[in-house]
Amino acid sequence: MLLAVLLLAHLSAVRAGNMVIEVSGAEAASLVGAPASARADLTDLLGKGVGPARLRLTESDAAGQPVAEPIPVQFEAADAGGLTGTLWWLMPPGDKDLRRFKVIVADSEAAPALKITTAGSKQYFDVAEGDVPVLRYNQGTVPVPAGIDPKYARGDYIQPLIGLNGEVLTDDYPKDHPHHRGVGWSWPATRWKDEVRDIWAVVGVWARPVAVRRVAGGPVMAVLEAENVWKWGDKEAIVREDVALRVFRHGALGRFVDVEVRLTALADGVAIGGRPHGGYGGFGMRAAPVENQVITSHTDDEAVNPRRSWLDYSGVFAGGKGTAGVAIFEHPTNPGYPNTLLQYPSLNYVMPAFPGEREVPLSKDTPLVLRHRLWIHAGNADETTLANVWAAYGQPPTVVFVP
Repeated sequence: MLLAVLLLAHLSAVRAGNMVIEVSGAEAASLVGAPASARADLTDLLGKGVGPARLRLTESDAAGQPVAEPIPVQFEAADAGGLTGTLWWLMPPGDKDLRRFKVIVADSEAAPALKITTAGSKQYFDVAEGDVPVLRYNQGTVPVPAGIDPKYARGDYIQPLIGLNGEVLTDDYPKDHPHHRGVGWSWPATRWKDEVRDIWAVVGVWARPVAVRRVAGGPVMAVLEAENVWKWGDKEAIVREDVALRVFRHGALGRFVDVEVRLTALADGVAIGGRPHGGYGGFGMRAAPVENQVITSHTDDEAVNPRRSWLDYSGVFAGGKGTAGVAIFEHPTNPGYPNTLLQYPSLNYVMPAFPGEREVPLSKDTPLVLRHRLWIHAGNADETTLANVWAAYGQPPTVVFVP
C-alpha cells in the first residue's frame, strides 16, 4: 500500500514469466501522460544474462494482440542488483476504462533518456534528458554570489529548475530575500527543546550531506536518493532528512518531478513550524522573475471529497519561447492536507504552507513524510488540465496483474 500512497497506483506484486498488467481508472493519467507504477518480481521473466533494461511495455487487446508500439518501462530494484522492485512508465494516450499492457523482453537495451552526473566534490547532482539540462539538486553548500552576505550559505534544495525550452524557472540568493532558494523545504520555526532557531532563514541550523543512497538514470526517469542531517549550531545532529527525487522524461504535456522528504528526529524535543503571524514555511518555490505573471491557486470546499488542491506559477521567463510555468501539487496523504496555499506575487514565491503557524513535533520512531509533485509545462495551465494532473497524482489508477 505504501507505493500506492506514494505514487500513482494501487499495486500488486507478481512473479510470472508472462506479465500482463490491467490498468483501470486511468483516464486522467492517460490525458496528461502521468507516471504509473507497479511492484513486480522479474525472476521468472528475465533469463540468465537478460537485464531489466531490455523490458518494454506494449498495449494489447482482450485477445492479447498488440494495438500500439512498445513504450519505455523502467525497473527500479528494491535492492541493488535484485529482481524485485517497481516498474515505472508514463501512461500513453487512450480513452478506455480498462487497459491491458504486456511486459515484453526486447532484443536490445533501451537507451537511458535521463541521466545524473556530478562533479568530483559531489556537492551537487545534475539531471539531464539527453544533453538537455532539467534540474540540479544541491546537496552541499551553494556558493554565495558577490554582494550577498556569506551567512546565507546553505544547501539541500533544487536550483536551477529548468523549463521545457531551456528557461530557468527558479531564483536563488535574490537580493530582496537572500535566504530564498529555488525549490526547497525548510521551516522558520526549528525547535530543539526550549530554543527556536530558523533553518528557513539560515539562522543557527543547517542541513548537511551524509550520503547519496541511489543515483540512477533510465528510459523513463532519473532517481536520486540522498540522506542529510540537520545540525544545531552546525554541531549537534537533531534531524535525519531523507530526500527522494524522481525526474520523469518529457511527455506530450510537459514534465513531472516527484519530491519526497522524510524527517526523523535524532534527539528529543525537536519540532518544526511556520513563521509566527505569517504561517509560511515548508515546501515552496522562489520562481524567477517573469513578464505577464499569472498565479493560480485552487482548493476545493470542505464539503467536496476528495478535495483537490494546487498552485501554478506561470509567465514569460527570460530565455524562453513564450509563456511557461510550474504547478505544485501536494499529495493527499501529507499531514494537514490540503494545506493553506500562500502566494507572494511581488517576491515570485508560492507554497502549500505546512504546518502553518503551529509547531509539529518530529518523532524518533516514525518519520514525517511530505510528498509533492511538480508539473513543468509550456503555456498557461488551464483548469481542466490542472484537475487531470491532480487526479493522476491524488486518485491514481488501479494497477493489477492478470494471468
